[in-house]
Amino acid sequence: MRGARRNFLNGLKELGLLRNVDRASAHLDARRLIVQLSEAADLLPSSLTIHGVENTKETALGGNFGDIFTASHRGQAVAVKRLRFFQAEGDESLEVHKKFCREALIWKNLEHDNILPFLGVDSETFPGFLCMVSIWMDKGSLASKSGAPSEGAIPTLIYEIAVGIQYLHSQNIVHGDIRGTNILLDDQGHARLADFGLAVFADGPLAPTKRGGSLRWMAPELLNPESCGLDIFQRTFASDIYAFGCVCLELYTGKPPFADAPSDVAVLLKVLKRDRPELPHTMPAWCTQLIPKCWSHFPLSRPGTGTVIEFIVKAV
Repeated sequence: MRGARRNFLNGLKELGLLRNVDRASAHLDARRLIVQLSEAADLLPSSLTIHGVENTKETALGGNFGDIFTASHRGQAVAVKRLRFFQAEGDESLEVHKKFCREALIWKNLEHDNILPFLGVDSETFPGFLCMVSIWMDKGSLASKSGAPSEGAIPTLIYEIAVGIQYLHSQNIVHGDIRGTNILLDDQGHARLADFGLAVFADGPLAPTKRGGSLRWMAPELLNPESCGLDIFQRTFASDIYAFGCVCLELYTGKPPFADAPSDVAVLLKVLKRDRPELPHTMPAWCTQLIPKCWSHFPLSRPGTGTVIEFIVKAV
């Protein structure tokens, strides 16, 4: 590392914010620091801003904390996710804005074949609103009718999802909300992980601890940390692996985990009793062997992404 970047990192080292600028992971520390500075200052770097979004369709598609519109940018179809400020007031509005900034900064630095490409932040399309702009995936998500894959394509998709998660973990990022609706298919039918609203740095001191997320895909330690021998709620690589196992089931059944359970409360009770969803007889043997490993009650007993990928490659 040379020039302005090294001078910047040396300055951070002198402040005690980085231990060693020559470490291979120094750029990951710097990335985490930028996110934390953005949250503290309630500002986004101007480098994230893009211009020229046009032909925005008025009909919004549903999103978690924003409305999603279709539009175009430089001749390419894009998705525009508009932040819902009007639903929040005071401290809640500030928290929503911080969440938006965190997601945008984490997502902007991700570049991988199995990650949905992020283009930038747009503030012109809807005056007074911030929007995240990403490539539009016409095939939809794995959980949508248009994105439902053929049975023959499922092993490849499982492999691609695992590779995408491995990339995130290599960047010290926990996705935090892995499920079928957050995995899209590109024009070639390849899996793309999306929606980084709950993503955190694995060792980030400012990692959010609010228990948001989709309960049916949540690991037991996220529902009751004490039941797994933990002191605090924290999303980890291991909780991503648990959710990955749920997605494998979702792909073969076309339904969410515990599809027969009448409520989320019923699911919570089942998980804490160490019950797990029943695996269909049509699922291949290698998958019925892999999923229970991902669903281990104790986080440290679950395999890492490298072990998962190696298992899939040997089996398929």
